[in-house]
Amino acid sequence: MEPENEKYNKVLDLLRKSKPGLDSTDDIEREVIKRIERVNHAGLFLSDAFDFLFGWVYIQWIRRSLIAASVALVLVFVYQQSVILKRIDYLSRQTIVTERESRFAHAEEVEKMLMVYRNSGMRFPSKNITISERQMKELIESVNELQLKYKDLENLIEEDPELKKMIEKKLIENNRTNNNL
Repeated sequence: MEPENEKYNKVLDLLRKSKPGLDSTDDIEREVIKRIERVNHAGLFLSDAFDFLFGWVYIQWIRRSLIAASVALVLVFVYQQSVILKRIDYLSRQTIVTERESRFAHAEEVEKMLMVYRNSGMRFPSKNITISERQMKELIESVNELQLKYKDLENLIEEDPELKKMIEKKLIENNRTNNNL
């Protein structure tokens, strides 16, 4: 080992003694001064700003986590839209009554509505339904009679607080049993 250490020490001594010959020290001095000035006076360049703002894209784990987050956001958006569309579809099938007490039309108006319904392209069930004018009038009269009886019953309930409490209690119980089903 000693001969190798001796060779190594000789080479080091030789390198220390031999200094490079500088032909133009003024050129080297100017170059060093220019580089120092450039570092001190280096303003904010566009490439430096770009690297500062978007340098994170070169880090792989950040890139992958941001991709995973964007995929998750897209999936949440798709799920949300499907839930909204299902609810809209469900609501579009619901019957909407705008008045508390709906009034039934006369036989001629019902006949016109049925004609519009037929012409709109909607189909009746496979069985043919034929209703005479007399049957239609009886139906309208019975609906009007039921509405009057319902209004009388409603007034009777409003006048008697005990009856009102009992009916509300029964309605709550019915709602609970319907919800449990």
